[in-house]
Amino acid sequence: MSRIRQLLENSRRILVVTHVDPDGDALGTQLAFASYLRHIGKEPVLVRDDVVPDKYRFLSGVNDVPTVDGIDGNLEFDTALVLECPVIARTGRAERFLNDDVTIINLDHHQDNGGFGDVNWINSKASSVGEMAYEYFMQVGYDISPVVAEYLYTAILTDTGRFRYSNTSARTMEIAGQLIDAGADTQKICDLIYYDMPPTTTMLVGRVLSGVEFFDQGRICLLTLTLKMLAETGAHKSETEGLVDFTLYNKGVLAGALLREIDHQRTKVSLRSKERIDVASLAAVHGGGGHFNAAGCMLSLPLAEAKAEVLRLFTSNGYE
Repeated sequence: MSRIRQLLENSRRILVVTHVDPDGDALGTQLAFASYLRHIGKEPVLVRDDVVPDKYRFLSGVNDVPTVDGIDGNLEFDTALVLECPVIARTGRAERFLNDDVTIINLDHHQDNGGFGDVNWINSKASSVGEMAYEYFMQVGYDISPVVAEYLYTAILTDTGRFRYSNTSARTMEIAGQLIDAGADTQKICDLIYYDMPPTTTMLVGRVLSGVEFFDQGRICLLTLTLKMLAETGAHKSETEGLVDFTLYNKGVLAGALLREIDHQRTKVSLRSKERIDVASLAAVHGGGGHFNAAGCMLSLPLAEAKAEVLRLFTSNGYE
């Protein structure tokens, strides 16, 4: 943290970037660091390479974050703060700004982070990068405002599955309490993220769940999401976040996957598991990764073949 502080305080213009398909942890932490950097007199430049999911549009300033195409390609940065990206390619098209002249700070909590930064702060025991950001702010004496408390509470709430996942520690709960004291409105945040879905999301959930499949005596649950489902419900791909969690809501299920059709030759796979099943290692077989119980990868296979491959991975290397 001391090295990161030194780099940030000695920089003028700082790129703050996170991964494609941004979630609550990515967006909340990105906005929180931007607030901190402005506080210390720096020029943060935020960028995204995807649509902000509707559920996070209540976060102050999130709608003002430009896409990669909205950033001047000739803009020069002293430093880049890369959040929650186990590999630099996860920044998507924003990777174009990460040239050899930019000092990269890699801040992540994925166990499979490759350490691509000039400075790497990787803490796989942290619930989220939001939790790590809080620890950093406390270290440097940054007084967290109610707005920043909302950013960080959103980050932690979503990446812990509402404090349900095994990455939720006593320290996580302590930090959440301190963010509430700092002004985070827990009911507002939870309601807007989880209980204020657009009708298109509800229709999409219904379509996906109607096709649920169980395998191996109910120990594996698979959900399938096709391009046709998105088109017929009018839903955006950003509305698929969290759908995979439905696989583990069923009694007896040990491993689950959501297979989302990207096109006729590619399928995005989100993996979930309980207890001792390491889905990050399964995702790594196809160049993906993530956390022990939550991971993902891209398969260069049509949907039907991708389903067969996921079942093979589970039964040959998974829970047995």
